[in-house]
Amino acid sequence: METDLSRETETEDERPPEPRIRVLRNAKPWRIDASRRTKWSSDEFVRRHALEIRQVGDPVLHAPAKKPALSKKELEELVARMFASMVAARGIGIAAPQIGVPLRIAIMDVDETGFVCIDPKVAEVSEEVEETSEGCLSVRGFYGMLERPLGVRISATDLNGKKFVIEGDDVGAQCLLHETDHLSGMLYIDRLRSREDLHVVEPDETEEVTASASE
Repeated sequence: METDLSRETETEDERPPEPRIRVLRNAKPWRIDASRRTKWSSDEFVRRHALEIRQVGDPVLHAPAKKPALSKKELEELVARMFASMVAARGIGIAAPQIGVPLRIAIMDVDETGFVCIDPKVAEVSEEVEETSEGCLSVRGFYGMLERPLGVRISATDLNGKKFVIEGDDVGAQCLLHETDHLSGMLYIDRLRSREDLHVVEPDETEEVTASASE
């Protein structure tokens, strides 16, 4: 998912804002921790491992992905390439089909949370919705206006095969739903009420995207 979110500024009397994507209960899933983030976002690593982001019209983006049957080593290598590709494209989330791999794997990285979700499924969404702008690394140069629930829970498996549940609010919910949609062969533009809700990003506009661009 692509976005250009501004970070909240903190004062000395304020606590850091709660991440907009959080793991529920006491689960401790495999994460993109500080050491992996540092390595996988380095200029050299990104230059060597980042892949081209597939664009709308590519068949891999419009077909349901399959549940992966890979070893942990193979999964981690794929996730590293996905993360490097996301960093290169300035994203906050990415799905495996966006780099041409038709597997149900997605990274959600709002507020640098670094969740890797294998075979994620939507467990619950809030009744409250909000119209918001959304963009995608696979639909470059455009953004759309659509309604998304303000809260969502997703169940998934991590790289160790451990099940966990995460929840997202606001942009976090938007990113979770956006990336999960990718794994079903759906882009956010498929959810627009009409193509009149799709707009070209002008040079002086901030491109806001939810499944692939960074803060």
